[in-house]
Amino acid sequence: MLTRTFFARAPLAPGRFAPLPVGAVTAQGELRERLIALRGGLLSRCASLFPEAGAQSAWFGGDLPGGMRAPELLDAMLLTSALLSDEELRRDALRLCGRAADTQREDGSFGTPGESFAARGRMLRAITHAYSMSGEKRLLTFMLRYMKYLQDALKAQPLPAEDAMHISDTLEAGIFLYNVTGQKAILSVLTALLAQGADYTSLFHAFPYRTPVSRSFSEEAIRIALTDEDEAGYTHHLLRTASGQNLCEGLRASALAGVLTGSGKHLSAPEAGLARMNKAHGAVCGGVTADPLLAGTHPSRGVSALSACELAASLESLLACPGGEHGADQLETLVYNAIAAAFAQDGRGVQPMQQANQVKLSRDARFPLTDEDAGLFSLSDGDALCALLGAWPRFAMHQWMLSRDDGLCAMGYAPCSVRYRLGGTGVRLHIAGRYPAGGSVRITVHVEQSAAFPIHLRIPAWAKGATAAIAGEILPAVPGTFLTVNRQWHDGDELLLTLPMTAELVPGFHQAVSVARGPLRFVYAPKAQCLNDESGIALMDAEAGFGIALLGSAPLEAQETDSGVTLRARAVPVPRWGLRGASCDQPPITLGDVNMDAAFDAELVPYACAPIRLAVLPVL
Repeated sequence: MLTRTFFARAPLAPGRFAPLPVGAVTAQGELRERLIALRGGLLSRCASLFPEAGAQSAWFGGDLPGGMRAPELLDAMLLTSALLSDEELRRDALRLCGRAADTQREDGSFGTPGESFAARGRMLRAITHAYSMSGEKRLLTFMLRYMKYLQDALKAQPLPAEDAMHISDTLEAGIFLYNVTGQKAILSVLTALLAQGADYTSLFHAFPYRTPVSRSFSEEAIRIALTDEDEAGYTHHLLRTASGQNLCEGLRASALAGVLTGSGKHLSAPEAGLARMNKAHGAVCGGVTADPLLAGTHPSRGVSALSACELAASLESLLACPGGEHGADQLETLVYNAIAAAFAQDGRGVQPMQQANQVKLSRDARFPLTDEDAGLFSLSDGDALCALLGAWPRFAMHQWMLSRDDGLCAMGYAPCSVRYRLGGTGVRLHIAGRYPAGGSVRITVHVEQSAAFPIHLRIPAWAKGATAAIAGEILPAVPGTFLTVNRQWHDGDELLLTLPMTAELVPGFHQAVSVARGPLRFVYAPKAQCLNDESGIALMDAEAGFGIALLGSAPLEAQETDSGVTLRARAVPVPRWGLRGASCDQPPITLGDVNMDAAFDAELVPYACAPIRLAVLPVL
């Protein structure tokens, strides 16, 4: 791997943190077990299920069409191999990178002639990670030649409207390339690209989509309009600019525009846009309702796996941008809930579209402009599968970053090991604990020789009363900030971080609530009937009378065991709360007469553990 990290060179706007080279972080504990399961299961099978994602893809000189799947899977292979120190997977992934580089033409373009700009950008992201983990100069030359091609191509023909929505990956790769090489010609290419890209910054500051799109345009009306319009028509514009997936990607496009230009308007747009999307379309799981268009806060509207993966990638990229740490809490909520829940419990499928209140897994049509099986756990959606396979390793890679004051920064506390050289001294950190199920984290410092450097600890906004202990000293921490421990470190020093996790009710849709403890969301899992259809896909239905309401006056008691954490809550049945069509009806605003004598102790489990769940509940 590369032995150094690259911060923003002048004239780029400097961020406080920078990603460590790929391979500096390796997974441990439960995070490692999760990645091993993916490595031996879905990651290994993906190319046989979708040959266009593997070695037969035109990206690698094969005969099958290109597209996004091959770059997504390649990126997942690269990052997973680094986190697991899996040399076999590493060799396979780097071999594919070499084959992708072989497709580069004399003019610097690569991939099939008709390949989308978005897919080329996604391949650049994978090549960037490959260079970070290998230092192979051939890959650097490949990217430099493409930048020269792009400079000429943008002058010859402006980006089409759809391609203009997807400049973020190319911007990010170009900024990385400039930081490595210092070649200022790259900045002129990126400036031209930014000028032709979609204006996400203005969209986020104005943000016109404050209600569900379906209130103004029905699915039928959209389909009819699409048959009468060309790509420049309003309906096509709506599908591009109200797409949850595009907007989630656009967050990093605006932030990277700010890095490139130094504009405060660009740099503030992601925080403003994310806040507005959360308010109007936020979901309990940390994502935004997008099925695929923005759909409001109703807990039975869909959260697409693709939008969740794009949001996670944007929040991770923002960490290296000026002021981008504002999304770190939401990143953890998103990954530990929405992305974790998108994988089937048995590891044999993924769910392209999930619901917070999900009481039925069936082929009923419930999401507009979407296939009827989008809510099932299966292997039918290659786009969702390839995107999800990269989400966990990318999140793991961003657990730790380098700080501009020559220190290391914890952005998250999943078990892992970190290796890097600070000031000429080899440093290794070992992070242990049961996070996110528990808030006690032990960081053991190993150094080749005694050295002074800072360790920055991100303190989540929910961690009230957080403390760090080192050498008998207790350091209080402020939620929503960073605690800096700057001292002379000796081999074997231990830093004990305590992040108190208190279960609490979070106001949500109308007068309903969700239940949060740390980064995890907890749900009621009603009894359900399950059967497999003829193709082996699980169909599930909550049993009649699944509805409950929480008693707000009763305490929420956490129970930690070796297998995880659950909450005990007091609840009362709400028999009249049932289905509307194939989905759970909205939580009742008024509960009427409920039988308090029927109150019972309800077990609440982590969101990702319950495919049939009620995550947004009425409260008495």
